[in-house]
Amino acid sequence: MSAVDLTQSFLGAVFSGQLEEALALTAPEARFISVSPRDNAANPLHGTFVGPEGAKAFFGGFGALLEPGEFTVEAAFGDDHHAALYGQFRHTVRATGKPFASDWALITRVEGGKLTLYHFYEDSDALTRART
Repeated sequence: MSAVDLTQSFLGAVFSGQLEEALALTAPEARFISVSPRDNAANPLHGTFVGPEGAKAFFGGFGALLEPGEFTVEAAFGDDHHAALYGQFRHTVRATGKPFASDWALITRVEGGKLTLYHFYEDSDALTRART
């Protein structure tokens, strides 16, 4: 399975509420990063989350902060070990009810048929504005 196919399978499982199926595609050493690998008190999604338990925390934090909305993949490309995807999303901040819309990009790495890196990029300033 190519890195693009595995990444799309992972995202499909996450967005359909089948987190255990997504975690089965995750290596024990996998790193999940949203924008910045460093913790940031102003953005609970920043930091580095490791392994399947880290993925649970990462996506659990997403669900606590945001009501999922539209998520569009405009393009996906890569090879056996790396994938790049990009598109747009529009979620809602649960605490404020405000929309959080952004272009996004995702870089993944796959080794041994498992996801080892999930680095998601979005407009963090747009999230900050939607949280106030």
